[in-house]
Amino acid sequence: MPRPSSLRRIALSLTLGLSLLAAAPAQAVELFGEQFRTVDDVLAHNRGQGVRFLDRKGRFIGSAGEAYGDTLPLEKLPKHLIQGLIAKEDRRFLEHDGIDYQGLARALAVAVTSGRFSQGGSTLTQQTMKIIFLNDYDRWSRKAYELYSANDFEEKIGKKNVLYLYLNRAYFGSGAYGVDAAARVYFGKPATQLSLKESAMLIGLLPAPSRLNPFADIEKAEAKAAIVLDGMADAGFITRRTAELTKRQRPMLAVANKAAAQATGHFRGTAKARFDRFAGDRYADATRPGPTFTARTTLDRDLQAAAVRSVDSVLKRREKATGDAEVALVALDGDGEILAMVGGRDFAARRDHFNRAIQAERQPGSAFKLFVFLAALERGMTPGSVVDGSRMEFADGRAIRNFDGKYPDKLTLAEAFAHSTNTVSARLTQGHASEVVAVAKRLGIESPLEPDLGLALGVSETTLLELTQAYAAVANGGLKVNAHLFQRIADPRGREIYSYGRRAPERVIDPQHAAAMKTLLAGVMKEGTGKLARVPGAAGGKTGTTNDYRDAWFVGFANGMTVGVWVGNDDNKPMKGVSGGNVPAEIWRAFMTQAAKAKR
Repeated sequence: MPRPSSLRRIALSLTLGLSLLAAAPAQAVELFGEQFRTVDDVLAHNRGQGVRFLDRKGRFIGSAGEAYGDTLPLEKLPKHLIQGLIAKEDRRFLEHDGIDYQGLARALAVAVTSGRFSQGGSTLTQQTMKIIFLNDYDRWSRKAYELYSANDFEEKIGKKNVLYLYLNRAYFGSGAYGVDAAARVYFGKPATQLSLKESAMLIGLLPAPSRLNPFADIEKAEAKAAIVLDGMADAGFITRRTAELTKRQRPMLAVANKAAAQATGHFRGTAKARFDRFAGDRYADATRPGPTFTARTTLDRDLQAAAVRSVDSVLKRREKATGDAEVALVALDGDGEILAMVGGRDFAARRDHFNRAIQAERQPGSAFKLFVFLAALERGMTPGSVVDGSRMEFADGRAIRNFDGKYPDKLTLAEAFAHSTNTVSARLTQGHASEVVAVAKRLGIESPLEPDLGLALGVSETTLLELTQAYAAVANGGLKVNAHLFQRIADPRGREIYSYGRRAPERVIDPQHAAAMKTLLAGVMKEGTGKLARVPGAAGGKTGTTNDYRDAWFVGFANGMTVGVWVGNDDNKPMKGVSGGNVPAEIWRAFMTQAAKAKR
């Protein structure tokens, strides 16, 4: 085995690109039955597609599929990154011809004595073949192909290109493929700027990237980095002193990337599904520099963090009442851009992909009264109109009950709305159910609605996103709101393939009626069921609670946003006294308070 000084000279030649190693194939070569003109053709072979998601300000919030960074030649990468890879993964890389027979014999000997394979014995050449060509084969078939083809593969492609392919294709965890993507995700910098400690940490995670990356377990990542540094010292790439000093360093992790990825799981899942609808057919054009699309979303990373904190803090404080109840929150601006979205509790830990903000269809209860009372305003009533709140029954004799147990003969429309008087809502719906349905559809409710008296009590199911965008149309003065989550999308070459752009505004509510409805909504928070949601400045909203406290809602507007909150059990079991006026209202207020600070 070469002395450390010899290894150091060889590695220097390697990183400087001297004549030791082959360049890209000068003519077409055949590998595993495929023809390739250049090494970059090999790099692109069997590479999956992915999308990198950015927030509205261009900040990273996560990725889906195989998300790559820049494709980098070895000459642009730090020397210590390449040295660390060789020292950790294939110490005899510069000596063998694709198969390390000494390493293979050692792995077999350990397997015989221990009864299991605890050492892989695979060279970087074999690992590169696996990543690009053999990943779908079973273990033993793959090993057979590797042993049979490694020498031919390395001879045709050259050692330098083995390293080039490996570093630009290997998976580094957290959705990052290739070392540049990994450097940007974990450290917020390109791979060209990696420090020795950062390089060691990335190389150390390679055996189990999902488990050993610094976001998943920083202590294990540090321990693996130490092993890499010791290996580099053993090989003579660095001194023992340098290894020990480097072990004490603490890299600056891009913790905001970690937090964003954890907080945006449901949003990214929805974004990926919608991205696939109109961008999937463009994957065929995803040639060099790589197959990663970039989607600038409408999400605001700061507001999303505020949403998660608000949900967590209120649910923790209200744990006795909510138990394991689920939650959803969505925040829209006046144009329908989704600024924040929570689709359930603790996505990162539970890996629960069901997005309750857009997929759960639940009874909105009194939150549906928006459409009932707006239809009444459009018939000529005003907030001061006198209405009847006395006792009333359905056609089958069932009593219509008011939440507060009061049944006044006379009260104003504004008072009835503020106190969510069901008997008034029923009388306003009676004979006008089709009008109420028409108003709801006009404002963006797409779920099926039954045109009967049940509309008065919100028994027809809808989603939180639909309901929130309907309220947003009132908040912005009567213009149609179409909730959306992309601003623009660029293909791997940087060409724009989608832009939401400016849309001609569609008026769905007369300005006078929108203003009157905003007055009614403001009254709910000033003196009605939504008092716990009060925030400084102009605001309005509506509570909603269904029978036996199965669903609890608060939807309202303030600070240029319309925000909807739902709390309930997935199995529709009753909660312990959770109504729209307490837990959802508190979450709404907490979010609006934190959002106001985040916008400063």
